[in-house]
Amino acid sequence: MKKLFVAAIVAFAGFTATQAQASVNKVQIVSVQDSVVKTPIEVSALPDAIKTVLATDPYKDWTPTAAFSVKDGDKAYFQVDVKKAEETASLKFDAEGKPVELSGASVAEAQASINEMVSVQDSVVKTPIEVSALPDAIKTVLATDPYKAWTPTAAFSVKDGDKAYFQVDVKKEEETASLKFDAEGKPVE
Repeated sequence: MKKLFVAAIVAFAGFTATQAQASVNKVQIVSVQDSVVKTPIEVSALPDAIKTVLATDPYKDWTPTAAFSVKDGDKAYFQVDVKKAEETASLKFDAEGKPVELSGASVAEAQASINEMVSVQDSVVKTPIEVSALPDAIKTVLATDPYKAWTPTAAFSVKDGDKAYFQVDVKKEEETASLKFDAEGKPVE
């Protein structure tokens, strides 16, 4: 009798588990913030007009990393997160590929802002390098006062227009700082 009772419980549990698995529904992840509904979509699912715009200046050097369909009250638009080297930006377009108003700005102001952002960011190229790859002159300076109490945490080769220099991020206890040197180890302003 006990065996029959145990077998019935095991069978019921197995049936219930199977039914529970069958009733699991897919849930789409949607971000809602202050009445804004932001739904992730594939970059390939963006309207063709937006893909065409992204292939032209000033956007063509940027790589789309994520896309969203956004509903903000009665406004609907697409947000495209883009990346170029270490820089990132979020662009907003309507379905025809035109920039949407950003924080009350007109479309023309928004476009000018995006163009300015891209051109300013284009003029500075900051490439991460290993601290050990810094020029010997900089490593020598870092080993002397007042820098020797600081620990280098990151290093970058920076090209800003016609100027080239190295940036070294340093830390001492809870303090952090960014130091800039030319290849000879002289501080750069």
